[in-house]
Amino acid sequence: MDGFTSLSEQFTPMIHHVIRSLSIYKNKEDFFQIGLIALWEAQGKYKEANGQFSNFAYTVIKGRIINELKRLHKYDTHIQPVDAAVLEIEDPFSMHTEALVTENLLAYTENLTLNQQRWLIFTFIGNKNQNEIANTFNVSIAAVKSWRKTTLLKLRKGMDIP
Repeated sequence: MDGFTSLSEQFTPMIHHVIRSLSIYKNKEDFFQIGLIALWEAQGKYKEANGQFSNFAYTVIKGRIINELKRLHKYDTHIQPVDAAVLEIEDPFSMHTEALVTENLLAYTENLTLNQQRWLIFTFIGNKNQNEIANTFNVSIAAVKSWRKTTLLKLRKGMDIP
């Protein structure tokens, strides 16, 4: 690791030169790290037949930084930032959809007793469980279970579901 430390100190000015030559002014630290990683890879891939190490390292560093610039440019052109105001806009039909669900549910309550209607409405519109419904109407949980059972039987019979 000591070898790469001295190598990185030696080639730090070259990495900064590449960054300046490509007119990079944002995220310089990130590009410097990319340059160091490219230097590390150049050190591992270098062969005497490639010529001088400094020329090889310069080519690898510059190529890696240019590839990163291309990747960032592609990302910036394809990804559109979402305005916060757009996210806060609610669907204008959501209120109507909710009203339709309630209206449809109330259509099934015509042939039900008052307690069966209470169970149906509190369960599906109020999102209450059996304990909460029993506490609301001061009845036992068994009574609420009975409301549920008879309500489901009537609804199935009304829809011809076996």
